[in-house]
Amino acid sequence: MMLRDYQIEMMTRVGEALAAHRSVMVQMPTGTGKTVLLAEVVKRFQRVLVVAHRRELIAQIKARVDEDRVTVESVQRLASGNSGVEAQDFDLIVIDEAHHAVAKTYRQLWDRWPKAKFLGLTATPCRLNGATFTDLFDVMLQSWQIQQFIDKGWLSDFDYVSAAPESEALRMVAKLDKRGADGDYQQKQMATVMDVPESVEHLYLSYQAFVQGKKGIVYAIDRQHAQHIADYYQGHGVNCVVIDAKTPAKERQQMVEAYRKGQLDVLVNVDIFSEGFDCPEVEFIQLARPTLSLAKYLQQVGRGMRVSHGKEAVTILDQVGLYQTFGLPTEERDWQLTFTGRLAGKGQRGLSRPVVVKDDLREQAVLVNLEMVRIRRRSDSLDGLNIYVMDGKYGVMKDGRMTTQPVFEKVRRCENSRLFALATYPYALFRNRTTVIDLQGIDQMVQLYGQIELKGDFLYGNDVKGERVLWDTVGKKYYTGGEPKFERLGGLDVLRDDRDDAGDRYELRYMKGMQKFLFSKGEVLFNSHIAIIRDLLIVKDNGFKSYRIHGYLGDSILVDGQNKHDFMQVTWDGQTGALFRSLPKGFKLRPNYQQMKLRALK
Repeated sequence: MMLRDYQIEMMTRVGEALAAHRSVMVQMPTGTGKTVLLAEVVKRFQRVLVVAHRRELIAQIKARVDEDRVTVESVQRLASGNSGVEAQDFDLIVIDEAHHAVAKTYRQLWDRWPKAKFLGLTATPCRLNGATFTDLFDVMLQSWQIQQFIDKGWLSDFDYVSAAPESEALRMVAKLDKRGADGDYQQKQMATVMDVPESVEHLYLSYQAFVQGKKGIVYAIDRQHAQHIADYYQGHGVNCVVIDAKTPAKERQQMVEAYRKGQLDVLVNVDIFSEGFDCPEVEFIQLARPTLSLAKYLQQVGRGMRVSHGKEAVTILDQVGLYQTFGLPTEERDWQLTFTGRLAGKGQRGLSRPVVVKDDLREQAVLVNLEMVRIRRRSDSLDGLNIYVMDGKYGVMKDGRMTTQPVFEKVRRCENSRLFALATYPYALFRNRTTVIDLQGIDQMVQLYGQIELKGDFLYGNDVKGERVLWDTVGKKYYTGGEPKFERLGGLDVLRDDRDDAGDRYELRYMKGMQKFLFSKGEVLFNSHIAIIRDLLIVKDNGFKSYRIHGYLGDSILVDGQNKHDFMQVTWDGQTGALFRSLPKGFKLRPNYQQMKLRALK
């Protein structure tokens, strides 16, 4: 098999690491070909032992490697001392699914073969209890993030539909207060709370709404829960079976083969296909059991992310709200932190994560009826501005970054090209106050009340006293007494001062962040890019930003910098508008101001 670019890169890194260290761990996401990498690595060694913990893993590895030079054995047989390989010497020992290596059955291998090199392979170098791997492995080599593999076409894209934060399913998960020996939810309590007819019916209804007719895997709590799910699905015409660790080996093999051939549609399993199940045709994953284990979550959803012909994406039906616990599978993770034990591979309960609000009302109706929310659609991008909901309140994000906190009662998109949305604060906080979210996703802290109406560039409403007021979306300031009549001067909108004693005096329409000042027409110098009014510079090509002027340098102007007593040097041209750079500290300027001003405006 031809190695992919990332596999070639990892092969080089593994070679260098094994030359410098005895024991190396490699992290590569589920579905990116760790077994293919293993088959290439073992070619460089004469005597290799590959250790796995499940028969599916062993069979998969044996199909890939040259058995004349490689011994594949289960960790259970090695621990028993009855494997027949105890007396053999090995140059390399490979631990598949190496996140299990902290167990005693694995640890003894390092003592049994003190001269061998060790290579651990895993998608998830983390333990729920925060245990470190550094006492077994000297270094860890981290591969690309999952999103990069999707972007390159090496992993399948996905749709992600989750139980809504306020759903009955998540209320049931919140009741789980007991823990098992491994620190995860206690299995008996999970079954007692969640293996109920209403929950099983809801699983089927979600299957019916989103993935009916597709091939998939359901992850259940225990065998009884799995059987209840399978019985209900079968009763509605779904061809499915239950499979777990207690299913006889021959029967398990027959079920998997029938599934691969399309004779079975759904495998309802209990912790059996979270690792080592290589079937690219999986079209959906249904998560029907909660977990606090990051490794278990990523291993389960990863079973559906292998690429196959004709498969556009895998649908993940998260019926137990694992999105709230772990985020999306594509969330960037620093595996060095979990490898060294500085961060546990344990999800956090009680977290709230944003859910982007979609505009498809027909789909929203289906989702609401099922108490589900769509977290991500295939090829969804968070580029640009989006409304999200969290803890029952709305906010705005830009390019995936929250630009306003979730504090609004509602957010309404605007068709106006100068605004993104109108947002209303909860009544109890600000007396039903409406504000404006601009095209950067920033709350402009507008204070309008009552019935709000957008006409052209102006937003009409009432002030806190109930009097009619309008807010200028361009100049970002309030006006009373009707819409102002602007004139054009020097390429700028200006407003004549209507006071009787003002004379021929004007004010700028756009003066955000600056005190109001009046000027006459004769004080305005301008060209197509900038305007200068006394000591005020307005850069038209940069969103009409204004700066206080301190001096001139021929083709540049000194203006206020980011900090007090700091200057910036402003330059410009017809293509790029304004550019900024800081001046040397202590710089002093003694120009002929008027001469330089006129030269700058030529």
